Amino acid sequence: MSSQVAPHGGGVVSRVLLLYGAFTLFHNLAFLFGYYLLSPGIMKKHPAAMIASRVAEASGFWWEFAGTLLVNLLIMGSICVLLNLQRVGRIPLGYLVTAFLGVATGLFLGTNSLVALDLSGVPFLAGTATGLTIGGAETLGYVCLIAATAGISTHQRQTWWRSREKFIRMRSLRDVRLSSGELAVLILGLVLIVAAAFRET
Repeated sequence: MSSQVAPHGGGVVSRVLLLYGAFTLFHNLAFLFGYYLLSPGIMKKHPAAMIASRVAEASGFWWEFAGTLLVNLLIMGSICVLLNLQRVGRIPLGYLVTAFLGVATGLFLGTNSLVALDLSGVPFLAGTATGLTIGGAETLGYVCLIAATAGISTHQRQTWWRSREKFIRMRSLRDVRLSSGELAVLILGLVLIVAAAFRET
């Protein structure tokens, strides 16, 4: 059985661009929806905000950095990769994470619901630069993890709409291999997530 299962989206760089473009679209739409139609601060009641507030309460730089890494790298990073073990047709389930991240980050920013920062008084240029070096780098890191592991699927179903259809095993996890390009993008993703966590802390 082949060790490579071709994912939707071509080569790894094409997948990064496709997924980051999808994230940007969902993010911008959610941002505008949150900004114009939702109450300011409403997302602070979301469980993700509560987790972030707990991490921000850590005493000392290194404890906060460790907590941020725990959430961003171990939990979110694992979700990005593990979801790719299943696919529907040629679409790995990890691709859905980009839509979730786009909507979530757009709503948090659009409603000014960040835990440790009130965006209403932040200058535009400084706020944009800070956002790109923290949330932007973090999101690109997640996208790299998803794109690099898009071909690792071991289970597949053919349709989205048949509720009784089960995932069928295509191959063993031992047969999974990453190309050198995918491995490089995976490492880049990990570096971006760690760097964003350090910058955030």
